[in-house]
Amino acid sequence: MSKFSALSKAKLAELCLLELLRRGKAGLSPIDVNIRALTHASFLDGAGKFGNTAFPTDMNIFCIRHGIRIVSQSTPFTSVRGCKAIFKRYWLAELDAAQSAVSVLNSWRAKWGVRPPSKCSRNPLLAAFQSRATIFGGGIL
Repeated sequence: MSKFSALSKAKLAELCLLELLRRGKAGLSPIDVNIRALTHASFLDGAGKFGNTAFPTDMNIFCIRHGIRIVSQSTPFTSVRGCKAIFKRYWLAELDAAQSAVSVLNSWRAKWGVRPPSKCSRNPLLAAFQSRATIFGGGIL
């Protein structure tokens, strides 16, 4: 494997983890990351940020190699042309999994010589995984 392809694969993994963090409990499916244009998506789905043909494999690697707890559920999809399919939707299980994902991202970036995200940019990503009581100071709403 060339250095370029290893770097490209690592960059795809970074984008994938970042998108999992951004989407929170809504999760991410292969259709989300592989749609190239809005004309290929239904009105409920936006165009993907990147193409990743090994998306389910990457989810397993995050779980097995990096210890990030990711859960999945099969969800139906209907294209604008009426074609139906079932895809798995993946999301980070809880706050601990999101914090593990941030730690993995930070270690990769340190290895690449890139600054890790600031606390200001990390906190909104983690907020989606915190319970409402934690966000509002632990009291009952």
